[in-house]
Amino acid sequence: MRILVNGEHVDVEASNLCDILDQLGYQPDDVVVARNLEFVSRTQWADCIVEENDTLDVLSAMFGG
Repeated sequence: MRILVNGEHVDVEASNLCDILDQLGYQPDDVVVARNLEFVSRTQWADCIVEENDTLDVLSAMFGG
């Protein structure tokens, strides 16, 4: 299915958020995620079903100065 991740169209095979993040190579401890502009708690990732044309914003903390 095709979704939008950080502004870019991406084809993914998984349908739950946890598996999609894994497929895209994100480290779960390093990111926060919004699906269709709504924050998704890390405890809900395995139960969060992503659908065709959904938008994911995956943000990671920036370190340094």
